Amino acid sequence: MAEKMNVSELEQQKAKELKALQDDWKKLISTKPKIKFPDDGKKYSPECYFAYDGFFPGYFSQKGKVLFVGRETRWIGGGNFDFRETTKEYFRDVNVTGSAWWRTILYVLYGIQHEGQISYADVPVADEIAKEMVRTNNFGFAVMQLSKYSNDSEDGGTRNVYLMNRFLKDSELEKRNFFQEELALLDPDVIITANLWECGVDSDALELCFPEENFSNMKSYRHIVEHGDYNLNGKTVKFINTFHFSARKSTENDFYKPVMKILFGKK
Repeated sequence: MAEKMNVSELEQQKAKELKALQDDWKKLISTKPKIKFPDDGKKYSPECYFAYDGFFPGYFSQKGKVLFVGRETRWIGGGNFDFRETTKEYFRDVNVTGSAWWRTILYVLYGIQHEGQISYADVPVADEIAKEMVRTNNFGFAVMQLSKYSNDSEDGGTRNVYLMNRFLKDSELEKRNFFQEELALLDPDVIITANLWECGVDSDALELCFPEENFSNMKSYRHIVEHGDYNLNGKTVKFINTFHFSARKSTENDFYKPVMKILFGKK
């Protein structure tokens, strides 16, 4: 009988599987027509836009594995850029508290990791959370982007609907569903999405990523977030769809408190 892998060995194996999957994904999109970059008007091969994503160190050791699903990668295209490595550098070198996107994710993650026992007022500032993750090399969460085409335009703060739809079309998910393969590999216990159903992405393409038949018990919490169960290969996963993580909303009242209430019954 094979010996059970420890967490470090498991994460190394998962990292290899994740890279192999995304290498195949990138190979497929590289065969597609070039994409015009709006800032200089030139066309570039699709692989120049592709950015890898996935889990951060410590993810598979978590009591409850949390996966955040965003809309698109931004400002890291070209070459073999990895969203995870770029994020670790960002956490080490930048004041993370200044980023609404990361601030929201880290506050919510901190609350989940403490099982809803921490009041919002007692959550450390995002920069402290990030720097501690870097110091211990224990981040403990994962991020998937709906589109792995990096939005590198100077106005990349505004979502590029064309680029997102182009990525999903180029991915040919109806033939091989890379998105669902990555989701299965990450095997989360909680999925938190960034208002994907109202971001302009083609509904048929989104259905290939998150089939409607996999959802059950969906309901609204105070008209703020939607939540319910998601069937991930026979496993029931807690599913929460919030506002976009950088939306101009109250981090406390529109993200933190609703998620803690949904997952742990905390007000």
